[in-house]
This record gives sequence, structure tokens and C-alpha cells, in this order.
Amino acid sequence: MSDRPLKAEEIRSMSMEERLRLLNELKLELARLLTQAKTGTLTNVARIRIVRKNIARILTVINEERKGRKAHA
Repeated sequence: MSDRPLKAEEIRSMSMEERLRLLNELKLELARLLTQAKTGTLTNVARIRIVRKNIARILTVINEERKGRKAHA
């Protein structure tokens, strides 16, 4: 995964399958990062925040679509 936050427009341009796959990958990465943080082997602690925010963005876009909202420009 890249070390930059995803933009909502990038997420909206993905298919639902791509979003769900990315969401699962990010959740696994977050679990790995948290384990590294607890064991003291994590070198980039800021990565945890980026991954959490990316997960939140993906879930927000998914929920917007499920509720039938239009994408905000």
C-alpha cells in the first residue's frame, strides 16, 4: 500500500468489488501495524493513522451509496 491518504474521488471511481477488496487489505494491514506497535517493531507510526482514515473513507463512500446519496463533488 502507498503511504498517502486516498481521496474520496479515487474511491468513488472504484467498483464495489475493488472497494471491498481494498477495505479487507487495509484492515489486515492495520492489524499487522497494531501488532508491530505493541511489540515495538513499528518504524512508521504515522502509517496507522493513514490506514485508519482510508478505512473510514471507504466505509463512508460505501454507506453513501447504500443510502442512495449522490456523490459529493
